Amino acid sequence: MKSSKVIRQEFIDFFVSKGHKIVKSASVIPIEDPTLLFTNAGMNQFKDIFLGRVEPESGRVVNSQKCIRAGGKHNDLEEVGRDGYHHTFFEMLGNWSFADYYKKEAITWAWELLTEVWKLPKEKLYGTVHISDEAAHDIWENFTDIDCKHIEYHGDKDNFWEMGDSGPCGPSSEIHIDLGEDFCNMKDVPGHECRVNGDCHRFIELWNLVFIQYNRDENGELHPLKHKYVDTGAGFERICQVLQGVRSNYDTDLFIPILKEIEKISGVAYDKGEKGVPHRVIADHIRCLSFAIADGGMPSNEGRGYVLRRILRRAAHHGRLLHLRKPFLSELVEVVVENLGHHYAELKEKKAYVKMIIFAEEERFNLTLDNGLARFEEIRAKLAKEDFAEIPGTDVFTLYDTYGFPPDLTGLLAERYGLTVDKEGFILEMQKQRDRARSASHFTMDITSEEMLRLLKQPVTEFLGYETLQTKSQLLDFFLDEGKVTFVMDKTPFYAEAGGQVADVGFVKGSDFLIRVTDVQKDNEIYIHQGMMINGIPHSEEVFAEVDEERRLRIMRNHTSAHLLQAALRQVLGEHIQQKGSYVHPDHLRFDFAHFQQMSKRELDMVENIVNEKIRECLPVTKESKDIETARQEGAIALFGEKYGDIVRVVSVGEFSKEFCGGTHLDYTGQIGYFKIISESSIAAGVRRIEATTGDNAEKIIKQEDEVLTEAGRLLHSNRQDIIEKLEKLLDENKLFQKEIEALQQKAAGGQLDELVQKAETINGIKTVISRIKINSTKDMRGIGDQLRDKLKSGIGVLVAAVDDKVSILVIVTSDLTGRFQAGKIIGEVAAEVGGKGGGRPDMAQAGGKDIDRIDMALEKARGMIND
Repeated sequence: MKSSKVIRQEFIDFFVSKGHKIVKSASVIPIEDPTLLFTNAGMNQFKDIFLGRVEPESGRVVNSQKCIRAGGKHNDLEEVGRDGYHHTFFEMLGNWSFADYYKKEAITWAWELLTEVWKLPKEKLYGTVHISDEAAHDIWENFTDIDCKHIEYHGDKDNFWEMGDSGPCGPSSEIHIDLGEDFCNMKDVPGHECRVNGDCHRFIELWNLVFIQYNRDENGELHPLKHKYVDTGAGFERICQVLQGVRSNYDTDLFIPILKEIEKISGVAYDKGEKGVPHRVIADHIRCLSFAIADGGMPSNEGRGYVLRRILRRAAHHGRLLHLRKPFLSELVEVVVENLGHHYAELKEKKAYVKMIIFAEEERFNLTLDNGLARFEEIRAKLAKEDFAEIPGTDVFTLYDTYGFPPDLTGLLAERYGLTVDKEGFILEMQKQRDRARSASHFTMDITSEEMLRLLKQPVTEFLGYETLQTKSQLLDFFLDEGKVTFVMDKTPFYAEAGGQVADVGFVKGSDFLIRVTDVQKDNEIYIHQGMMINGIPHSEEVFAEVDEERRLRIMRNHTSAHLLQAALRQVLGEHIQQKGSYVHPDHLRFDFAHFQQMSKRELDMVENIVNEKIRECLPVTKESKDIETARQEGAIALFGEKYGDIVRVVSVGEFSKEFCGGTHLDYTGQIGYFKIISESSIAAGVRRIEATTGDNAEKIIKQEDEVLTEAGRLLHSNRQDIIEKLEKLLDENKLFQKEIEALQQKAAGGQLDELVQKAETINGIKTVISRIKINSTKDMRGIGDQLRDKLKSGIGVLVAAVDDKVSILVIVTSDLTGRFQAGKIIGEVAAEVGGKGGGRPDMAQAGGKDIDRIDMALEKARGMIND
């Protein structure tokens, strides 16, 4: 049996022998193409060649492209694992011609590789062509020895390729193989006929040869291209399935090592049928996650990050079906690297990083998974009582928002119990959440309002804020709303909020009116200014616009510092550091970055020291506009996921930092003064946040800390050097006193319990303590429960206390009675009486509530339940 390694290499070697140049697979995270969630086809990296934007380095190229299809129109997540060919991650073998060879070579070489190198039976192969492509039909008929009856014409649906609604396109020729009647999965369907491009699994496509020869204009008309291209794609997993003679992609050596490792970790044998779905889902998803994270992807709540989070959580959930309760996915990365790292070096290089990110994300999800599953069971039980079969959108949203369940995971659970999910209701709840977030923001632009649409029809605003903070401008249009004014000028010195930097503020003065500018937003290069009327009524005329200079300077200090911070982080922590977000404000800066663990004090000190060292060096800060390729070659760092044009602005800080950036910056680092880190924290799995400040704000913090130290020394009657020692001594003494207090409280509680046990009533033949008690903290409840169980020997205890205007409830059931009564069930109904929820083990459960006035009713509820 040919191994997958050999098959991939034979494909590449074959086309190298035909004069092709090997090109590296593009990243699955298409940083330079914001129209794509993931790289989903081999042609993605050559898009600009087909569009005529760049010249190819070689007329013939070959590669194996790593691809991800998940989310968007390629959302087949629910199908993965249920059959043998749906995947989130796959490889696409491909060869391309850029105005070099064309149909004859593409068809005959494909035939040669399949039949002479890979020895596939010619009588089992079929070639399809577009109904308009007689040239391709003739090539098949006259230049290959395919059975002429196996050449078929097909329509646009199967044999015409288009990049989009307009642009390059052309007919295709596909090669299919007949796997035999045994592979037909529709034998029992009346009237079914096995055929190429049919509905069953007997005939499968092996290779698609696309001939790009037209350009479709915006009216849908086709025009011949000056140059013609060939773009071919063969699904690697499917090729391996056929050449290795197995029934499913999961039976190939691309998946078997992963499936065996899952068996080993879980102790559950793999089944090729329905019971093997969890194994197949996990095997597929770990490949996808390994490649995506190695290429810079990160699980999050937005965009492609959300798709990755859904994939990881789906895999983790299927692990639960194999009794894997602890994080396990990171253990499988090793097998993926062993299997594919020889061809994709980035897997080996980023292995430790990938494992850490996956472990952190899975561990975080596990914290909420059990609670989420319990909540799902509550929802399911409620639906069963009410005889409903659809989970409402509000509940789907609760599972998503509170417990981190992607809606497709809820759908998976629902399907297991014959339930459906209200998808429209979920979408409605999501929209409500977005509306709430939007209404909470400081400045919203309703671009659908009649007034705003009028402003957006004005000419593009000329931004002068890099060169000057004052300018004469023409006020073009405006509208008023209860003292607020929104307006557009022909040119502006005000920076509009973008790239994490807040907008400028200042004043706009007319001949008889004055506006205080409070915010600026941008829509398609039109700067929308918003402010408050100080006096007069605005009208279209020449005005004088002036930015608040001191505030802008503070912003520039923080923004230039953010660049120094990123460079310092990469120096201390490693090149894997990627910016995930930022916020630059006059008073402080916030920098979010990909990193798998909390930074140590030593690391934070090193970063802070490096930044301040660069400030003291007073490095020049240069800003240049360059074409994007030149900037990349010079090592400029792009913000992950940001869309850039052909010309970009590059901000360089000496030789220390170079980034794409459209923000405002100082001229020299010495203008920052001083840089001070305020905090470092986690904001998501694998994402850390540093908050810092600069200049006089940093000096104020240092002064405040100095004052705190001085006051602490005074109160402790100590010099600064001995403060820590004295504090440690005080804390140790305090711990001893606290233990003594707790011991006294426990003793008092014990005395309280002795009295309650002596007065215990017998209900339904059971010794029962049902009472209010006095406690100082809800933390005391568990210890009191243990004491009560020991004192009762056999019986049930229901204790309720009021603490800080809230209700605390404890139920204990001795082990000899848990067959008749469960503490978790009792407490659920008791807690409901005081507006709370709760649950727990059969022998002990705790809960809380809000309604202190209903404590007596709650106790009666408990008494009634035991009496039933």
